[in-house]
Amino acid sequence: GALRQTLNHAMMRQGLQSFVIDLVVPLNQAVGEAWMNGEFAVFEEHLYTEQLTSLLRQAIGNLPPGGGRPRILLTTVPDEQHALGLLTAEVVLALEGADCISLGTQTPLFDIQMAARAYQADIVALSFSAAFPARRVGPLIKRLRQFLPSTVELWAGGAGAQRATDRKSTRLNSSHLVVSY
Repeated sequence: GALRQTLNHAMMRQGLQSFVIDLVVPLNQAVGEAWMNGEFAVFEEHLYTEQLTSLLRQAIGNLPPGGGRPRILLTTVPDEQHALGLLTAEVVLALEGADCISLGTQTPLFDIQMAARAYQADIVALSFSAAFPARRVGPLIKRLRQFLPSTVELWAGGAGAQRATDRKSTRLNSSHLVVSY
């Protein structure tokens, strides 16, 4: 309860965009590192994630509906269950007026392709956490790129995508935009 109240107060004080960019993103990184280093137990990381997810979902729900362009489909690939990076990106994109459609986590590639077509997405945005194996990012992105219409941009972000682009064997070509969030 105290964590949720503290985060909510900070969001009200800073405004949603500043809260996400200036506080949540670095806090997510710190919590992720603490979890990976064994300083946080899994249940502590899960509690933090649930509190922040609930708060950000509520904030997104209070925004005026997007309805405009670009229409962005947000998800993670199979075996990527971490969604906070995706959620923070959704907040920032929604604040900019994008029409965001979140599929949640672990969406099969074929279903991402079907959803992109069904919702006439302009962009598919994927999130890869630091816990996701970097060696798998490039091949998954290349495979999904083959499924998507050429008019649909494919964005990959998060610490896992950043690590993948740092490896020579999994360079992403110019048709992929990598953003950190």
